[in-house]
Amino acid sequence: MSFFNAIGLLSNGLTLALSLGFLLIVLWNDVRKELNQFFATFLLLVMLWNVGSLFTLALSITSPDSTIIKLSTTIMELGFTGSSIALYAMSAVLVGVHTRRFRLLAFAGLFLVLIYQGILIAASAPIQFETLGDGFFKYRFQPLSAIFYLMFDGVTLYLVWRYRRKVQSTGLFIGLNLFAVSQSLGFLNPELKIASLSITLGGISALLISFAMLRREIITPLAERVSQVEAVHKVSLAITSHIALDRVLNQIAVQAVHWLNADASGIFLKTDNNQLELVSVYDLPAQFIHGRLNMGEGVAGQVAQTQRSIFLENYGRDWKSSPDFLLAHETFGSIICIPLIYIESTIGVLIVIAGRQGRLFQRQDVQLLELLGSQAAVAIAHSRLFGEQQDLTKQVESARNQLETVLTSTENAVIVVNRKLQLVFANPAAKNLFSDINVSSGDTLPRMLPKEVFPGDYRAAMRGLRHEQAYTYEITTSGKTYLCHVTALGQEQSSGWVAVLNDVSQLKELDRLKSEMIRMASHDLKNPLQAAMANLELLQDDLVGIENPDVELSLTTINTQLGRMNKIINGVLDLERIKGGQLVTEPCSAKDIVASVVTDMQHLLLQKEMHIVTEVQDNLPAFKADPDQFGQSLVNLVENAIKFTNKGGQVTIRVRLENSNLRFEIADTGIGIPLELQEHVFERFWRGGQRGQQGAEYITGTGLGLSLVKTIVENHNGEIWLTSTPGIGTVFYVDIPATAVSEMVV
Repeated sequence: MSFFNAIGLLSNGLTLALSLGFLLIVLWNDVRKELNQFFATFLLLVMLWNVGSLFTLALSITSPDSTIIKLSTTIMELGFTGSSIALYAMSAVLVGVHTRRFRLLAFAGLFLVLIYQGILIAASAPIQFETLGDGFFKYRFQPLSAIFYLMFDGVTLYLVWRYRRKVQSTGLFIGLNLFAVSQSLGFLNPELKIASLSITLGGISALLISFAMLRREIITPLAERVSQVEAVHKVSLAITSHIALDRVLNQIAVQAVHWLNADASGIFLKTDNNQLELVSVYDLPAQFIHGRLNMGEGVAGQVAQTQRSIFLENYGRDWKSSPDFLLAHETFGSIICIPLIYIESTIGVLIVIAGRQGRLFQRQDVQLLELLGSQAAVAIAHSRLFGEQQDLTKQVESARNQLETVLTSTENAVIVVNRKLQLVFANPAAKNLFSDINVSSGDTLPRMLPKEVFPGDYRAAMRGLRHEQAYTYEITTSGKTYLCHVTALGQEQSSGWVAVLNDVSQLKELDRLKSEMIRMASHDLKNPLQAAMANLELLQDDLVGIENPDVELSLTTINTQLGRMNKIINGVLDLERIKGGQLVTEPCSAKDIVASVVTDMQHLLLQKEMHIVTEVQDNLPAFKADPDQFGQSLVNLVENAIKFTNKGGQVTIRVRLENSNLRFEIADTGIGIPLELQEHVFERFWRGGQRGQQGAEYITGTGLGLSLVKTIVENHNGEIWLTSTPGIGTVFYVDIPATAVSEMVV
């Protein structure tokens, strides 16, 4: 045996021993990982190749004619061909181009080689083996082995060189190429005696691959775990050093790409309508920004919906649902998508992308990205909260400035005190009104202001503030009358009180003038009007028998206008009397009041040849009301219904119990009221004929009837409204409490 062969045998044994040791460590770390399984298969077949070569070499020296040589060469060829298949399978998994059933297909190929070798042994096929002496031998592989080698090792070299960035390890890249080259040496001219060199080179490359795998699967992850805390700290600082949401999102996208050595990234945030909106990208087309996905749509939608990360080695191969981006299936390689969760709620999704020629992510990369995701979710949530706080601060500041401007510019005096009655704020109007006010003095308000500006009954004031949170009273100072409105500061427990003084001196004067006008209307206007009407009647009696159409027309016109003026004056007086008077209530029967109204309206019904229908529910409870005033309100409603209904029409009065109220309905078949005019019908002196109501142009009235009705109904704690359709009719509704009320509104 030559010295070279001896060194080769020793090196092969050493490399195989070390490789097996590395294999056991890698399998112990994760035996279920597909890459580790193919790596184990590869090393076992390399060992089979080396063992078969070793036995063949030994037998060529000791027993060249032994029949065992055939078995040893078969083992050598099986290991040689099988290691080619295993090398291809490991490379395909390493760069992520394998299919879902790739493992089954790879082992099926190995099984096919095993069957082929078994058939050769069973058929006693001759082997092309020859001893050359000095520990060298010549052997030609079977044609199928050569085909397998050319097919699998050729594809392996193609994959390794094309996707060399995904290999991620220089040692692994060199080992894979060196092993393919070492196998190719076995097909060179056997006369060159380099078969042993091929085996030795294959063992060395297997050792290099084993060490690279050990470094990739165990050493590097352990080293990275040591620096993960520092890396997370740096990333956290980079993210949290910005407050604006757009900058925070941009930093998250940048740090995710740099940390995983990826090609691109994107961040989706959850919107108010439960969709995902792309708000930030790194190295993705800008037109993707603001793109939206529904929950459950695409990888991002699935992650947001399930709150679980998704890792795909090959997006185009592994993702069969709708894509997250345009042309994603054609351009994306490996991706990792993680949820951004804050307080058990998904606020968004982070997706990191490697191109088809880019890096192949690993399972441990998902854990690293989830560490970043937890920091990112907190940073995004805090940035949002900070933004909302800034907006709220701006709104509060703006409202404060507006309030300060209003309080400063208002003519009403505003004074604020705390619970100790110490002055907190006084606007310029208050300082002008009370010259002794000084906010900075720290004195209490009773020491600054005269006694007459405070409530006369302190107990009543505190009772009103405690129960109703407000108290109002009048004060007179500096020759003017002020209405002081005091309210509590705070909801549950007041922290102080604010008083606003409104100058009501002019209102008091107006009220005095109004009273004078009413007195004048009742005496100075009504008395002369009654005298004129009485003298007109005497004049008409004196002219009886004198036939003069012009005189008769003039007298009739004068009488009509005097009657109209008398009706307006009576309406104003009635309205003021009802608004300012005291109700005299008693239990009333709805049936009796309706019957009285129908009796009063009979003369108008006969004039217009109309009839009235009453539908009063039986066993209705009594209600508390002033029978004269409430009856007058129903009379006004029925009179209006008759006036605005053509001859032959119908008026219907219905009364029924609705919850705890008695509901009166006065319906007619008249001209109706357009929708745009309905909100004005209860205004004083408002008449539909003057506002364009079709069909009401020649209907006379004062415009006070419905205003009077509304006042009466509200004085009885009731409610009135209407529905109307032009050309069909109008229905007025009046609700009055059916049970006894504690106090009537005056």
